Amino acid sequence: MFDIYLASLGGLLIGIATTIHYLFLGKATGFSGIYYSIITFDLKSIVWKTSLLAGVVLTSSTMFIYYSNKKLIPEMSGPLFDSMEEITDIGIVGSIVAGLLVGFGTKLGNGCTSGHGVCGLPRLSIRSSMAVLCFMSFGIITASIKQFIIETPQHWVDQNTNTTPAMIAFIISLVLIVICLISSIFNHQLSDTIFASLVGLIFGLGLVLSGMVKRTKIIGFLTLNSDWDPSLLFVMIFAVGFNFITFRLKETPILRPTFEVPSPKLMYDKQLVIGEIIFGIGWGIGGLCPGPAIALFPQFTYQIGIIFLVCLALGQILAKKAADTWFNK
Repeated sequence: MFDIYLASLGGLLIGIATTIHYLFLGKATGFSGIYYSIITFDLKSIVWKTSLLAGVVLTSSTMFIYYSNKKLIPEMSGPLFDSMEEITDIGIVGSIVAGLLVGFGTKLGNGCTSGHGVCGLPRLSIRSSMAVLCFMSFGIITASIKQFIIETPQHWVDQNTNTTPAMIAFIISLVLIVICLISSIFNHQLSDTIFASLVGLIFGLGLVLSGMVKRTKIIGFLTLNSDWDPSLLFVMIFAVGFNFITFRLKETPILRPTFEVPSPKLMYDKQLVIGEIIFGIGWGIGGLCPGPAIALFPQFTYQIGIIFLVCLALGQILAKKAADTWFNK
């Protein structure tokens, strides 16, 4: 039961992080778009977006170093991280398929759980509402069917004792933030980078506390059975509910002339529907979307840290080519 409170707290922190980004800079915090900008070297935004992802990794690294093998509150909460067995049971094939589908779907549909869910639903966006309906429905369908094909481990094994990768990730992410801050002075994006780093730090903490970095939590929510885990529902309720209120506090951003988000009245199209369905299938297979996958980097496994993230990038690149060929003629 206490995990529900942590999920709610984590959702609230995710809401706070995305509200800061939205109210000060007018930006929606969409991790699939941020990841794509970095892998394609978008020079206009790569500095502040790198600092945001580095902030997420810095927080998750810190939490893993201290709580890799512990419960946050003994006798009350579960472990903050999955065991290595639970992470790696996705396998090589699962990592490839899930990564490709999540990457392809989020790029084709122009968003994932953070952009469409946490930032789109509070604005009552028609496109985001359809996106969430598509990826949530097909995520549940896929995970529920998968349980009859692939057996999922139902126990936690005490194997999270190697914190060396997390320490390396901590140092690298801290150095990246410093480099990004210095670089942003010269390209006149200092405010973007400062706020992006702060957003990443808070968002990362929200991901860890809420359980979003645990594949077992996500799969447990998406899989309809007697052991159904409602945690993700509370994450979304508190994140979206908080943003529903705060997103309406200002008619224009504090530091920018306008909000850099599409009109909430913009209609969805078949590209979005197809993309989000594909994302949902990949999400149901792997239990990961871009943000949590990046936050898992300190708990390094080649299945997620290399195969999934590389396939995620490849899927996004293929989706861009597919969109240009089939939809953007």
